[in-house]
Amino acid sequence: MSTRKAETRVRLLEAARKLLLSRGFHGVGLEEIAAEAGVSRQAVYKSHFASKAELLLALVRYLHVADDLDALIEPVYAAPSGPAMLEAAIRAIVTIEGRLHDVALVLSAAASSDEGAAAAWHDRTEAKRGGLRDALQRVAAERRLRTSWTVDQAVDVVAVLVSVEAYEQLVVERGWSAESMIARVYELCEQTLLVESPGVAAKRLRRTPAPNR
Repeated sequence: MSTRKAETRVRLLEAARKLLLSRGFHGVGLEEIAAEAGVSRQAVYKSHFASKAELLLALVRYLHVADDLDALIEPVYAAPSGPAMLEAAIRAIVTIEGRLHDVALVLSAAASSDEGAAAAWHDRTEAKRGGLRDALQRVAAERRLRTSWTVDQAVDVVAVLVSVEAYEQLVVERGWSAESMIARVYELCEQTLLVESPGVAAKRLRRTPAPNR
């Protein structure tokens, strides 16, 4: 991509963020975003974005790169164990949500009534679920997942606990800190999904005194 085209794309994304956040997905058209960025509507369709939903998804990805959010994901895959990886994944998701929450709310609201926005929303949610799945598959491989749970069920439940809606209700509306949300979600996981490692459990059994006869 040429420097000029890249600069135009950034102007469009910044204009989209300004207008979409102030007026909502359905309150602004692609031509208005183009005008705000000083770009013709024809140029937008021809060289940059085929739809408003495509632009919104590109905005989420642009902010992810601009804020170096990949640095928040690195500890997930460097974790020493499955449970530590799960905790790191929860931390990364909640922290990233804090950075992108305003845009994520717009995308979430638009997904219920716009097919393109729904596809963009699916792309974002599947990326979050992918990190949780990697962590929970490792938990299961280490025999730390309760046998009454499948990995799919665990992913579904944890994804709800760290969703945009959960963040909105707990952090924005109820005034929780992001740290409290991270700690409480992982605590629920510990109590509901996780078991001690087989080695630790075996050591505890060996240390338990035999009952008096």
